[in-house]
Amino acid sequence: MKIDGNRLTQDADATRATDAARKLADRFVTKTAAERPAAGGTDKVELSSDAKLLAAALKATDEPTAVRADVVEAMKQKLAAGEIGNDSGRLADRILDDLLKR
Repeated sequence: MKIDGNRLTQDADATRATDAARKLADRFVTKTAAERPAAGGTDKVELSSDAKLLAAALKATDEPTAVRADVVEAMKQKLAAGEIGNDSGRLADRILDDLLKR
């Protein structure tokens, strides 16, 4: 069995590589306000229309929706009684009409 005598050099190389990686990562990591250099006021960020749309959609999903429990219950009763939901063609027409009005 052969034992390499260069274990200390391998450890030192690994430590140097790790330190170099940390220094590089520190350049890209977001710093806290106290760690950041003072802002010069020249940087500017503009969001694309897609990003604005996505932000609006995400905000809308966080807002609570207004559910009228009385209407939901009334529709459940009508559905159970067979008063609504029998004519799928009429339902499809109404959905399309509603979409076209928007």
